[in-house]
Amino acid sequence: MVEKLYPYTVTDEKTIEIFLNDDNCSMGHVILKPGDELQEHSTDSNVYLLVVRGELTVTLNTVESKTFGQGAVINIPYRTIMGMKNTSANVMELFAFKSPNPSNYR
Repeated sequence: MVEKLYPYTVTDEKTIEIFLNDDNCSMGHVILKPGDELQEHSTDSNVYLLVVRGELTVTLNTVESKTFGQGAVINIPYRTIMGMKNTSANVMELFAFKSPNPSNYR
């Protein structure tokens, strides 16, 4: 077989995981319960967030916040300060694609 499978966690509990990490890209999976958040951090690559469930509030460069719903694809440039929070009453789930893989940056 040529294809590879990359399993990820299926749950409603808070989850932060990287389930694919190869030379080309890195893929992460985040689930946040209502009120959960991720600390602000500097992006280590170009990041593409795909919201697959609920609503995500993103803060960029510590000042600009915006909320995105299911189906949104958000591009966050390399070296942007980013924070994420679930401000809704429902579970939020997203996939984060980093390209190129952060290990390619020096």
